[in-house]
Amino acid sequence: MKSFADVSRDLYEAKFKLPSGHKEVKRDSVKAGGKKVDIVYSEYRGKVHVFLNGDSLGEPWKNMKTAEKEMKDVKKVMQQMSEEDNLDLEEIANEINFRI
Repeated sequence: MKSFADVSRDLYEAKFKLPSGHKEVKRDSVKAGGKKVDIVYSEYRGKVHVFLNGDSLGEPWKNMKTAEKEMKDVKKVMQQMSEEDNLDLEEIANEINFRI
C-alpha cells in the first residue's frame, strides 16, 4: 500500500497547477534524498511565491532575485544533508522545516 506522501507525489508529478491568479515565472529542480524536488517560482500581486513539490513555502519574497538567492541556499543544504547524513527527502524537509 502506498503512503500518503507517495500518492500526493504521484498526483503532483501528473500535473501541478498554480493557485488561481499566480503566474509561473520559473521552474527548477534539485535532487535530494534520492528523489527529485521540483521548485516552481510564481508571481502574484507583485510578490514571488515558491512551491516545492506543489507545497507553498509560506511568506512570499519581494522580488525574484531574493527568492532565487534563498532557494540556492536551501538547495545546497538539501543536497548536503542527503549526501552527508544519508537522509531521505521527508527527513530533510522536517529538518529544514519545509513540507514536501
